[in-house]
Amino acid sequence: MNRVLKVLAAGLVVAFGVVPLLAAPAAGDKQPIAGGYCPVAYAKMGKAVKGNPSFSSEQDGRLYYSSSAEAKKMFDAEPAKYRIAYDGWCATGVAMGKKIASNPELFTPHKGTTYLFSNADAKAMFDKDPDMTVAKASENWPKIK
Repeated sequence: MNRVLKVLAAGLVVAFGVVPLLAAPAAGDKQPIAGGYCPVAYAKMGKAVKGNPSFSSEQDGRLYYSSSAEAKKMFDAEPAKYRIAYDGWCATGVAMGKKIASNPELFTPHKGTTYLFSNADAKAMFDKDPDMTVAKASENWPKIK
């Protein structure tokens, strides 16, 4: 295990000691991804904005809430552009091979995808080396999905 992963693993003990605010829904569950926060707001505004069930969309069996009719239209036209990684589970947790519920107000947009985190420590670890964390999480995701 390289030094970065050792530091990441050691930090996770601290990072995941706090109970997260919202659990990510299971695939196929009719609960909205990201606790109902708007995927367009993450990508376009860089803000966590609560979505509205009146502006819901289903994509690949997952439910998304948009914050407005305009945001829903944008999402429906190009859902891949507003992707939320790992069905909304904490990206740093997925990198460590675990499904850990995320707090949808803690996020980082990176290379066209929004990544959510369980707490500020998990987000800080991701932000130190996002490419390494994404590579490890993407490797683990098919096994824990």
